[in-house]
Amino acid sequence: MRKILVGIALVVLAGCATTSEMPLAPNVVRLDTQASGALFVGSAPSITMKKAAEATLARGYSHFRLEQATMASGSRLVGMQTQTSGVGTATVYGNNAYGTYNGTSFSTPVYARTANIGVTVIMFHANEAGARGAFDAQQVLKKGGKI
Repeated sequence: MRKILVGIALVVLAGCATTSEMPLAPNVVRLDTQASGALFVGSAPSITMKKAAEATLARGYSHFRLEQATMASGSRLVGMQTQTSGVGTATVYGNNAYGTYNGTSFSTPVYARTANIGVTVIMFHANEAGARGAFDAQQVLKKGGKI
């Protein structure tokens, strides 16, 4: 049971989410989110939406649209779980001990799920035509990036 918990901890702890932002124009940025681990993969879309809303408001805009969105998922190696079993013997002669060990071990790879999201964010002021039907950045932030 302990080894199972260690394996689960590896997958959870090996997780994180990061988003990089690349400005393309005064009202356009490219966001790329990489997430790994059980706790973060499922939240990658919300993280991306939240970052899009934050970028929009930081540049003085109120609404945004998403274009050229890409999504991918997979896994990556985060560690190895090794199990060993064997028999050791020791013989003591005076102050010296002589021992032997015979055993076997095997290792199981531990993988963490991954998610990658890339999206171009186009931002608008509330009075611009492109703002109609677009995401309201304030509303997206109030919902924590969930749409």
